[in-house]
Amino acid sequence: MENQKDDILLKERSSRACISAGYRLYTGHFKHIFRYSWVAALVYALFCSLVGAVMVTAPRLMPIAAGILFIVECLYASYGFSVLKQHQTFGNILRPAKWFSIDTHIFMRTLKCWLWLLVIAIVVGVIIGGMSAVAVKYLSGSAYTAVGFFTLGSLVILCLLLPLAYVIMRYVLNDGIGFWKQLKIGYSVGMRRWGFIFVVVLVAFIVEVLLMLLLSLPALIISLANTQSMFGVAMGDPYAMPSYMPVLAAGTFLIIGFLQAYVSMSVLFPIYYMYGSIDAHEQEKQDFNKQQQ
Repeated sequence: MENQKDDILLKERSSRACISAGYRLYTGHFKHIFRYSWVAALVYALFCSLVGAVMVTAPRLMPIAAGILFIVECLYASYGFSVLKQHQTFGNILRPAKWFSIDTHIFMRTLKCWLWLLVIAIVVGVIIGGMSAVAVKYLSGSAYTAVGFFTLGSLVILCLLLPLAYVIMRYVLNDGIGFWKQLKIGYSVGMRRWGFIFVVVLVAFIVEVLLMLLLSLPALIISLANTQSMFGVAMGDPYAMPSYMPVLAAGTFLIIGFLQAYVSMSVLFPIYYMYGSIDAHEQEKQDFNKQQQ
């Protein structure tokens, strides 16, 4: 009972408490999460393996492979949102009744969210690129100026986009409201809690990056070896990689992709409690204002 009270969503927490509660929920229910999502994780890993093989053997096909991987990533992310939706609704993450199932509703909301985020990313990229081009043309005209404006512009825009972490969680886990309306409602709330969001997202991001880098070492070694061999071919040397390299790359990316899938899913859980803490704070503030009227 005490653990259930500690794991409730709508409760004001510090950033540290959100991070702790998120990873505790993930690790404490990992057995059920794994049983529910292992097929999706395997599909995700297979496509990671495919992308790895394409990168080694047919780099020109990377755009197509990346597009397919985008859809698969949305599918796998929806499994994380689905278990969080279950926890939000019932206060617990239950053992799945079937060995394989897809929450199509959550998947569609996740896909819509990812597509709108892609649109935002494209717009942001155009803005940053335009700022850099203007800086080069009308200021010193040096590459250093462009790099400086690109870096500064990227940091500023990233700071402005940080409240999207809160908006995304609210949109996917709550029905009856569109992405842009949710953005309009939630962005100002997120900006008021910018520092709180920053700490939670930063810590979750650091944990993810460190684990991803550790898991990616074998793939990095293979990629570097292949790149060096390709440079040798360009210089007239024979291709030095063994004939089984595509199979080795595919198998390596398969294992790494499967492990990384669960690392990436874990990031959602601290952000989930961050969203719950913000909503609890906003609800308490509204109740207080009503009492003062």
